[in-house]
Amino acid sequence: MFVRAQVISRGVGRSIVSAAAYRHRARMMDEQAGTSFSYRGGRAELVHEELALPTQIPEWLRTAIDGRTVAAASEALWNAVDAFEKRADAQLARELIIALPEELTRAENIALVREFVRDNLTSKGMVADWVYHDKDGNPHIHLMTTLRPLTQEGFGRKKVAVTGEDGAPLRVVTPDR
Repeated sequence: MFVRAQVISRGVGRSIVSAAAYRHRARMMDEQAGTSFSYRGGRAELVHEELALPTQIPEWLRTAIDGRTVAAASEALWNAVDAFEKRADAQLARELIIALPEELTRAENIALVREFVRDNLTSKGMVADWVYHDKDGNPHIHLMTTLRPLTQEGFGRKKVAVTGEDGAPLRVVTPDR
C-alpha cells in the first residue's frame, strides 16, 4: 500500500486553487492571484470526484457551493481558504495520496474511500475534497482537507483540542525521558 502525506503551502510557492484544478482535471480561477489554471488534458484519468462535508456546515459555505459541480464547489472552497489565510507562508491544506486496491472494482473503491472519509474526516467536522484517478492501472486518490475547522464566520483555529465523548479535552500523558 502506498500513502503520501504533504502540506500544501504558499511558503514553497504553491497555489491551493491550482492544486485543486490539477486534481479535478478542471479549469479554476485563483481569485487572490487573478490567475486561471486549466488541467483538462488528463480528464480521462478522472474516475470520480467528491467534496465530502460534515453534517453541519455553515450557511456561507452552503451558499458558495449549492448548485455547483464538484469541481466548481472545490474551487469555491479553496478560494475561501486562500482568502482567509493572510500569511505569505500560510499552510493551506493537507493532502493524502493513497493507492487503492487493484483487486476491487471502481465502485468498491469509491465505497471504501467514502467510508474512510466519513469515519476519519467528516465525522470530526473536516471537509474532504477527494478525486479518484486511474492512469494505466494505477488507481489512487488525492484527498485534500482543510487545516482549519469550519465556523459560521469562515474558519476556526488550526489547533483544536481533541475531545472525548463528554466534550472535555483529552490529555495525553507521556513518560519522562
